[in-house]
Amino acid sequence: MELFESQVKNDVTYQGHKVFPLLDSLVEFYNCVYMLGPDFITNGILSGLFNADKVACGSLAGTLDSVKSVLREGRINDAYALVRKYHDGIIVVLYINVYIAENYSLDNFVVEKIQQWVKNKHQLPPVDKMLKTIRNHKPLNELEKLFDFDGLYHRIRRLSNGNTHYNKLYYLWLNNNMIYNPKRIKELDNLYACILHLFIFHFAYMYSLNPQYMMASDYVDALDLDLEPEEGSQFWVESYVTNVFEKYIVAIRPDIADYMRSHTEMKL
Repeated sequence: MELFESQVKNDVTYQGHKVFPLLDSLVEFYNCVYMLGPDFITNGILSGLFNADKVACGSLAGTLDSVKSVLREGRINDAYALVRKYHDGIIVVLYINVYIAENYSLDNFVVEKIQQWVKNKHQLPPVDKMLKTIRNHKPLNELEKLFDFDGLYHRIRRLSNGNTHYNKLYYLWLNNNMIYNPKRIKELDNLYACILHLFIFHFAYMYSLNPQYMMASDYVDALDLDLEPEEGSQFWVESYVTNVFEKYIVAIRPDIADYMRSHTEMKL
């Protein structure tokens, strides 16, 4: 054994944990949104940002890919810190969508607070205030009731914050891949749950705020070719959306799946 040999490098149970295929699946989804998603312009912003959600998804893909990289090396504490960053990114982009929805109008064509943030001249509120704005968005009151923000999501935040700020000596040991740690698999279980539930939160809110983002390209493709679109094709959903919807929303939170199906014309 080498002096500085990683204890997880050849650990089949560790390297075969379900958190890794989850991360691969979510990175692929976010990259698909960024590369293939409909190019709707985000209202309220005149310059510097074409579509806030696509830009955010490109960034979130990178964050989750970083989570996978550090976990492969056994740097579990670093992974928790990146999960907090993933959580922050979700809240920021949902807040932008909600704030614009509540403040954009023909008389307020530029939502100045967000426009100044885009220009790097204004900071957004603290995360807790942004989350409060998201939760209080009246059109999504029914959806908000389906999420345990004060319980489950508070615990996820507290756990990732604790690791980021080294609130326990144990969190320091979590980044050491050279020692024997019998709790590593349990930590991967925790990370799997954190990432999965954060994704469910983001998916449900992103597409409830902007259901048109699910739209498959068939309708627009037909128009671009001067063809008559097939009836109802404007409500078809991209396969990469359907795949994660079935795998992570229907299978894990069927109540949220039912809500989304009943609150959109899109054919989920």
